[in-house]
Amino acid sequence: MSTGKLAWLLAVVAVTACGVQRDEPAGLQGSWRAVLTVPGGDLPFGLEIGAEAGHEVAWLINGPERVRIDDVVVAGSRVTMRMPGYPHRVEATLQDGRLEGQVLFLRPGGETKAARLVAMRDQPWRFFPAPLAAQADVAGRWALTFHDPETGRDTTGIAELAQQGHVVTGTVLRESGDDRYIAGEVRGDTVYLSRFDGGSAFLYVARLGEDGTLAGEFRTGTGGFRRLSGRREPDARLADVTTLTAVKADAAFGFTLPDIDGRPVSLADDRFQGKVVIIMIGGTWCPNCHDEAVFMRDFLPGRRPRGLEAVQLMFEYTQDFASASASVRDFVRQFAIDYPVLIAGSYGPGEVQKALPQIETFYAYPTTLVLGRDGRVRYTHTGFSGPATGPHFEQFKAQFATLIDGLLAET
Repeated sequence: MSTGKLAWLLAVVAVTACGVQRDEPAGLQGSWRAVLTVPGGDLPFGLEIGAEAGHEVAWLINGPERVRIDDVVVAGSRVTMRMPGYPHRVEATLQDGRLEGQVLFLRPGGETKAARLVAMRDQPWRFFPAPLAAQADVAGRWALTFHDPETGRDTTGIAELAQQGHVVTGTVLRESGDDRYIAGEVRGDTVYLSRFDGGSAFLYVARLGEDGTLAGEFRTGTGGFRRLSGRREPDARLADVTTLTAVKADAAFGFTLPDIDGRPVSLADDRFQGKVVIIMIGGTWCPNCHDEAVFMRDFLPGRRPRGLEAVQLMFEYTQDFASASASVRDFVRQFAIDYPVLIAGSYGPGEVQKALPQIETFYAYPTTLVLGRDGRVRYTHTGFSGPATGPHFEQFKAQFATLIDGLLAET
């Protein structure tokens, strides 16, 4: 073959190959309105797919929040997205210009729960294509009660909502932490709010009655259901989260647990001796634990030279060490964690006390304990309210810094 013909053939192959590369992502790239099907209604969220350096990336969008997904694999018309730091994934197929598939949630005991997913391109609304002429006003601070009809148990929360026209954003604060960024709209006298951030999927639907109270439902993407009621209450307060976890006063605190490579790490190790130690109890499945990891990543470095250490104890949904350590390894990589992260056990009643018998009462994940230089528990904090809570998060950061700096100053 002559040099000229060979060059022409290579050019054709190169153009064709480039065309295939361009055409495949072009079918996925863009903005999508994604909807999970849950009992009681549709749970929408924003999805954006793009490409960087020849590789697909995606973002989950809830109000002002954009959660980046780097682990996106495209094979023909199929796309798989592994949620960042979570043991969950999206599996979908591009058919006739729409994505159809499912979100697979890992649940306690290693069970997988699927929620149907459908996404349509270039639909900029969240719940409804166009607002009604008149909308109720739901802005403000609401005292909420969540009723579980199966157990008869009530739990409380505080919704803090902002409204512009029909668009509503905000969060719900709970004693176990906040519901992170939720977003939606008012349609007539009913407010619709949702979130899917890779970790959990929430749907709120509540009607504003003539008496000014809210009544409706709260559902999750894995089948959870609570009746919801609320009233405007500017001074609503939750329980003091520093009192919900009880530690035995006369018990020396200690543990020996494996890291993600199976190597034992003990609180008696030299690295912890004479140090102020932050102990975080959580799991990769816990969204508030993700917010806490981001906070700790920024909080620790400047205080380490003064004697601060941290260790994370993870209680995973699976009892299989290999599976648990794989999930935790992803969590460590996602947040660039440089302190010990240990496999403490599996999620379930009594599991925390089994690994940490010094804890008398455990309320919720995440829970943070702080040990003074003498090895005694000096502070407990249940839950973690992150950036979605705005001023509450800023207040926590200031108070926590004051606490830790005071303990570091002790000799």
